[in-house]
Amino acid sequence: MNRKEPHETDVLVIGATGYAGGYAAAALARAGYRVAALQRPGGRPVPREYRPVPGDLADPPSLAAAARGFDLVVQVGRIEGDLESVGAEAIMDTGARLIHTSGADVLGPGETHEDTVPAPPAVVAWRADVERRVLAGGGILVRPGLIYGNGGGVVQDMMVPLQERVGAGVYLGRRGIRWPAVHVEDLADLYVLVAQQAAPGTAWNGCTDNVGVDELAAAVAGGHAVCWPADREAPEEIRIIEELYLMDHCVSADKTRRELGWKPIHTSVLDYYRAAFAG
Repeated sequence: MNRKEPHETDVLVIGATGYAGGYAAAALARAGYRVAALQRPGGRPVPREYRPVPGDLADPPSLAAAARGFDLVVQVGRIEGDLESVGAEAIMDTGARLIHTSGADVLGPGETHEDTVPAPPAVVAWRADVERRVLAGGGILVRPGLIYGNGGGVVQDMMVPLQERVGAGVYLGRRGIRWPAVHVEDLADLYVLVAQQAAPGTAWNGCTDNVGVDELAAAVAGGHAVCWPADREAPEEIRIIEELYLMDHCVSADKTRRELGWKPIHTSVLDYYRAAFAG
């Protein structure tokens, strides 16, 4: 497969003004890629080091217009449902290579890996169709687990506010329900490796370890976690992902590490948050 060198490759990052997308854009730029960023109507301004390109995730024709002329589009921005599928297809129809961000939760419960047939829970059921369309069009998938680190992600945005309100870490259901996790900097490095090496129509898991949700809840609360009563409505801070709180899923990224040479630096989400919230 013939590819341009990074310094010859024009890359459009969708989501560069966000959490994971910002780190991905920066990692691609450090690797020598010529990075531009989608500027959404009314969205946060694109960082000054990237050329802004107008486009709207909710308007697939505008995404196609934005993607034209780029060698590679890295989609880290989020929109759910049919619009995500249509937008991905619109980008691929321009001839640009597409790296599309899905999520490890699409694989469903139990022990899973890169080649597991997705069996998503209802809350992310739409992702399975998006994945099928991306792969069928020759796109590439990246499936992060719980993205954490550097002040962002579900832990910081949902679990910590809940802990501060309740006075303890909170989990749902039984102990030992596992989530896959990945530090945002390691995930950014993975996008670079995928851009450099991944073949069309492939999927890669961005997960470094699998952690018990109860242990994670305790880690952000100085060691103290409680199980939310089953007869009460889930707390508002995490209600939108209640189904995921109750789904045990252990995701392997062995193939990703082996075939792409991915070498994450941060390999314990528990150690990270125990240190962050010590005392």
